[in-house]
Amino acid sequence: MSRRGFVARGAAAAGAAALAGPGVAFGRRNGVADLIVRNGSVVAVDPSVPAAAAVAVTGGLITAVGSDAEVMAYAGPGTEVVDARGGTVMPGIHDGHSHPFSGGQLLTAPSLNYAILDIPKFLKRIGKLLAKSAGQEPDGWLNVSLWDASAMDVLPTREDLDSLDTRRPILVYAIDGHIALVNSRALKLAGIDARTKDPPGGEIVRDRRGRPTGILHDNAINLVYRLIPPPTTEDDADALAAGYGVMAKMGITTCLHAAADETELKALATLAGRGELPLRPHVALLVEAEEARDPAAMLERVADLRSTYAGPGFEIDNLKLFFDGVIEYPTQTAALLEPYRVNEGTKKHPHWVEGRDRGPTYWRPKVARRAIVAADAAGWQVHVHAIGDRAVRTALDSFEAAIGANGRTDNRHTITHLELVDPADFRRFGELAVLASMQMQWAERDSYTIDRLRGYIGKGRFRNVYPAGSLKKAGAMLCGGSDWPVDPLLPLRQVEMAVNRTADEVYAGYPKPLQRSEGISLPASITMHTRNSAYQLHQETLSGRIRPGLAADLVVLDRDILGVPLTKVSNSTARLTTVGGRITHRKGI
Repeated sequence: MSRRGFVARGAAAAGAAALAGPGVAFGRRNGVADLIVRNGSVVAVDPSVPAAAAVAVTGGLITAVGSDAEVMAYAGPGTEVVDARGGTVMPGIHDGHSHPFSGGQLLTAPSLNYAILDIPKFLKRIGKLLAKSAGQEPDGWLNVSLWDASAMDVLPTREDLDSLDTRRPILVYAIDGHIALVNSRALKLAGIDARTKDPPGGEIVRDRRGRPTGILHDNAINLVYRLIPPPTTEDDADALAAGYGVMAKMGITTCLHAAADETELKALATLAGRGELPLRPHVALLVEAEEARDPAAMLERVADLRSTYAGPGFEIDNLKLFFDGVIEYPTQTAALLEPYRVNEGTKKHPHWVEGRDRGPTYWRPKVARRAIVAADAAGWQVHVHAIGDRAVRTALDSFEAAIGANGRTDNRHTITHLELVDPADFRRFGELAVLASMQMQWAERDSYTIDRLRGYIGKGRFRNVYPAGSLKKAGAMLCGGSDWPVDPLLPLRQVEMAVNRTADEVYAGYPKPLQRSEGISLPASITMHTRNSAYQLHQETLSGRIRPGLAADLVVLDRDILGVPLTKVSNSTARLTTVGGRITHRKGI
């Protein structure tokens, strides 16, 4: 198959003078380049761009793409020339679903660092964190993140935390952002007891006597989290800068803040005011179901936030709606069309029976339709968290209602995660022009998909887990996102796993692919995480491709990812990242 427009082999492009003339993509033919990247394998993600080994950048724009000899003609005394050493030169990664503010906060905060722990090991780690900050006894909060709650067979309770030698209030936050654990001191400070009602969109988990266990789901977490003394806006800006710095190191040039509140907006506006941002941020403002009961008031609030904090260098253009939670046992807050199954046997000898629980409804369909119709009419792009097939259907129904009410717009509404989709809804994505934002590093056989999901939904539904291939075949545009810091930030792992859907060395016990037929090609995966995600963020005329006239938002990798074994793609590292021609990351080049 022809690679024209997708990849240019470095050696072939560098050594073939016959590629000169009409075979070379040139922008401005006059002037001296500010930056030239040569001796690379250019992945243009653009069918109009021929094979090439080098890229010239002038004034922040791509001005020439061709062989080394052709592009070096743009060099002058002040041109910086970077040797790609045969590595891939491609558009920067566009992360269409991330949480860089949270990620930055976690870089220096107390953390369990994604460790898989049983209760004794969990308590030992919490104890060590308490010891490190012993000077904060007796009233300083211990706020711990990156707890892998779904990897635990039995969740700890407040009584487990109460056994630790401390008087401090403790909050431990799970990596999925939907579950937390607190001790009795924290419950008391929050005024949570057996009489406290569940907040809208959240749950206080209780024991058989109705007493809080210390486990909180979704919006119930805020009952405690709001008590923790907040950092200053300057502190928050520093944290966001740290988050962006990590993203630049990973080759990311554009991102979506997938659920921002006013605190996050203040941090972003403050950081932007300090100078140039290291990437191009877009912001999705978090909207709660309760406020959406009055769509006019909802739109007034978000419009006020946008007008208050809008500034150069970033866009406030999305609304984020959480339609459900997470699907894995024991949380099971994803909304399903049919109930979760229940194991009445043992882990070793399971006996599955039909259950009664289909998961909570965070957004009632009538409220969702009215809110999305109103947001669409006002020109907002809507970004819906939907993991279960019922949440996905509610979102699609709402977007269809928006088309019926407002006609077809170019708002590019998006459903993100899509862990379980009913096959009857595959074709609706293309028909409704709804974008599918997927986190493909989750599409593997591991403890989540096998031990904590497969049995609870059964073989029939399990075939439709992370159905990227089926969605693409049905006409959906696939877009990529990391959901960092829910997972470690490894965008090239996402690119690889969209293809092979195979566990890495961490999960050696699960060697088979997760529905191999749902994999897509490597070129399609690269497109998903660059050009398609640029389209999602209304940036396709600016970035996402290597083409003269577009912004020089580029990443240079340490290897030719189309020339190495697929399993080596995830090991790639970014040697150089540029945004508008400005170098935001450099290592070893």
